[in-house]
Amino acid sequence: MYLIARLELSYAGVLDFLAIAPKVRQKMEANGCRMLHAMISEIDRLNTVTHIWEVPDANSYFAAVEALKADPDFPEIVAALAKSVVNETLSFASDAPYAPARG
Repeated sequence: MYLIARLELSYAGVLDFLAIAPKVRQKMEANGCRMLHAMISEIDRLNTVTHIWEVPDANSYFAAVEALKADPDFPEIVAALAKSVVNETLSFASDAPYAPARG
């Protein structure tokens, strides 16, 4: 299963987001989520970041978020995200029957 996160950033918040994103990735990966890809849009809405995470199931994603909220670094993380993210869309997806084999 995959979690696709689309994060629309403010112009002023891009650098804050780029500084905190590696810490968020590390903490989410320590709790069972695996980032497969991170992209920044160059066409469409500028300063939009898309993350593709592999998660065992939806509950594991929610458990990882709860662990992040309990982390001592959470106040710093949420402050940076609050300054930089103006809109966030999350969706869960699974492989289509014609998806390339992963290995």
